[in-house]
Amino acid sequence: MTLEIDTASGTCSTVIDGTTYRSAIMDVRISTDPAARMSVAHVDGASTHLTEDQAEHLIAAGAKDDRENLVVDD
Repeated sequence: MTLEIDTASGTCSTVIDGTTYRSAIMDVRISTDPAARMSVAHVDGASTHLTEDQAEHLIAAGAKDDRENLVVDD
């Protein structure tokens, strides 16, 4: 879960297999990986798992929240 969030410049980046993916925070989408039960950041065409604190931080900074609630209430 290597995700760098730079709110000063309004960008975030992740490194996957040696390639750096960078995007404006407002272009980042946060979704849910039901198998891992974790949030996923979609940055510049790449996807990476992230902590809920990071997800909330990105959403507060302008990322799109497409997460799903996986808990079902009776």
